[in-house]
Amino acid sequence: MGPLRANCYLVADKDSGSCFVIDPGGDPSIITGAIEATGCRLEAVFITHGHADHLGAVAEVATQAGARVYGSSEVAEVLGSPDKYQLFPGMPTFKACKVDEVMSGGEKKIIGGIEVDVIATPGHSTGSLTYYAADSLFCGDLLFHGSIGRTDLPGGSFEVLAASVKQLVLRFPSDTVVYPGHGNTTTLEQEKENNPFLTDLGW
Repeated sequence: MGPLRANCYLVADKDSGSCFVIDPGGDPSIITGAIEATGCRLEAVFITHGHADHLGAVAEVATQAGARVYGSSEVAEVLGSPDKYQLFPGMPTFKACKVDEVMSGGEKKIIGGIEVDVIATPGHSTGSLTYYAADSLFCGDLLFHGSIGRTDLPGGSFEVLAASVKQLVLRFPSDTVVYPGHGNTTTLEQEKENNPFLTDLGW
């Protein structure tokens, strides 16, 4: 979604008729159209971190559906004052929106019949969260296929990011599918074995 082509994910539980989206970063009409195509009600919007390319359409999508918005205190601050948080010149503006529940990691939410585990994974930004749902990890810009998120932006730290990635690798099965904030899907095992940025983590 949007000019930086951030991934937005839609997770639907057809049995309950409920669904949620993760990181609606732009193009709200495309997102709402995809939601309508499932025939499910949008119950929640989960945000991985407070960068505009991952939350640019939150206000439109959440308001239209009456869905609750979940994110970290970082996300709440950015969505509360969008004019202050344009990381890159020329990025589209986005509307202010309230975060209904501020989370810091360790929470568990159930949307329809799907349990969502919230994991604090700072490093790309101070308030980055990863969501474990449907046997998969939705990690925002923490980890990519063959790469990692930037750590040169405000609040970034390679050492902190590496520790966050290592925690996921040690906690979840190696074949766990990873849905990143940009690019293709991968697995924890693939990144542990082949990601050049993770070779010195002392597995």
